[in-house]
Amino acid sequence: MSFRLSLMALAFVTLAVPAWAEPTGDGVQPNGAPSPANATLMPALPAPTFSGDLAHALETPGLPQSLASLGLDPASLNDFYKARPAALWVNDQGLNAEGQALLDALWQAATAGCHNIAPAVAHAQGLAKASSTPERVELELTLTGALAEAAFAAVAPFETTTKAELLDSIDATDIAGARAELLPQDADYWALVGGFWNYLELANAGGWPAMATGPKLEAGMKDPRVKELRARLAVTDGAVLDVPEPDVFDPQLVEAVEAFQRRHGLGDDGVVGFKSVDALNLPIGSRLQTIAYNLKKRHDAGTDWGNRYIVVNIAAATMKFVDGGQMVYQTNTVVGRTDRQTPELDSTVNRLEFNPYWTVPPKIARIDLLPKMQKDPGYFAAHGIKIYSSWEESAEEIDPETIDWNSAEAKAMRYRLRQEPGPENALGPVKFLFPNPYDVYLHGTNHPDLFVKPARFFSSGCIRLPRPIEFAAVVLRDDPNWSQARIDSVLQGGVNTPVRLAQPIPVHLVYRTAWIDDAGTFEFREDVYGRDRKAIAKSPPVTGAQAGK
Repeated sequence: MSFRLSLMALAFVTLAVPAWAEPTGDGVQPNGAPSPANATLMPALPAPTFSGDLAHALETPGLPQSLASLGLDPASLNDFYKARPAALWVNDQGLNAEGQALLDALWQAATAGCHNIAPAVAHAQGLAKASSTPERVELELTLTGALAEAAFAAVAPFETTTKAELLDSIDATDIAGARAELLPQDADYWALVGGFWNYLELANAGGWPAMATGPKLEAGMKDPRVKELRARLAVTDGAVLDVPEPDVFDPQLVEAVEAFQRRHGLGDDGVVGFKSVDALNLPIGSRLQTIAYNLKKRHDAGTDWGNRYIVVNIAAATMKFVDGGQMVYQTNTVVGRTDRQTPELDSTVNRLEFNPYWTVPPKIARIDLLPKMQKDPGYFAAHGIKIYSSWEESAEEIDPETIDWNSAEAKAMRYRLRQEPGPENALGPVKFLFPNPYDVYLHGTNHPDLFVKPARFFSSGCIRLPRPIEFAAVVLRDDPNWSQARIDSVLQGGVNTPVRLAQPIPVHLVYRTAWIDDAGTFEFREDVYGRDRKAIAKSPPVTGAQAGK
């Protein structure tokens, strides 16, 4: 019996809908009897309400199989509706408001990456304007089943649970809250969910082969390890196995190597050195643990940032600006080195400064600048750094030549150092400020050569931008007071100029070592700061057993 037919039989048997209940609108009763002459004077018989009594819905022969054909789990639905037989998503007109919101959320999850629910979502969309009781029953069951599948897919990588337990968490008095809790609204999250289950399926099929270590491999070389390299990249990066000479490093294999290197944050030179071999040989189980932990962090943080924000991925040393739901700017950045790590935080960029001053943090003054001054007494003057007697606003400026920089007092570095605006300024021509307890911000730099390096961990914690003037113009593009001509004029003047943003921008500094990019490509980055390793070490291993829960 088909899914539709089995539900129709169920509805007519269990709900006992009378055959004459729904008027045909043509002056003839459904049983073929003519309408009485005075029918227009008689009160119309009300259409039956959708009772939503679904406690025994899944006892109909063939129905569990029909649900399973859509990728749904009949067992979890059976437990759910026996405990609470009332419909949640459907009323007399078809979808109610919560049902429509659920269908929209499921569609977003399916299109973003939770592809296993796509058949059920498409089926529910076809029933969205259900006009008969059998269709409404069908719609109700399909939506709840799809919700269970999506909710499980979203958390099973890092949380031990079942579909039945997830459905049990639904609070009938707060359906909207339950939906939001079970279905994250972040499309990037769902993309990574899909990536996890794809990799788990790949792991269950055997994963990928390892290749032997040895000297670097380059284009044109013939080596037995090239065949191993080809077999490895055929699994994830489109390398072709069926070639006349599989042990020759041909141009097509170079492209596959470069693609792998790019999505792992390695220099994409097409040369397979020890770093590339290490990344190639990392077991798929390790990748699954990384994906699962990244999902957990994002799930726990609740990354629904709206349609306007700046996000810096510290692990990738990149930044993007989303405005109106569209990415309008992205760039490589330089972030903190391992001993001066860039923190993770959420704040709001509320102002910027053209021609900024740099007030040197005491630690940097003591560790970085003092040795340079001891070696070259003219260092501060040459780099536009002024010295003040204390950190008080009223502190007097001191001539650096009057200080013995090898004295205990100088080594304590209780002075306040401030670098003036100009070409030597470490912050470059612009800095972007947001309140935070770490005194970090976005800014330009006087070392533009670092942005082309594949690993960009060189700062003391702040985020450096390669083209800060360009980014400032994007940030101020909707402010009529700040045309490009005025920006250029202020910069040429060299005077420190603070600007408070008319529309502050939320900013998020995150640490993500696995994600799916906008082109649908799986990206991984090394856990340079070691922030993920401790948590992953305490987590249970990811296994194929998760797929069937």
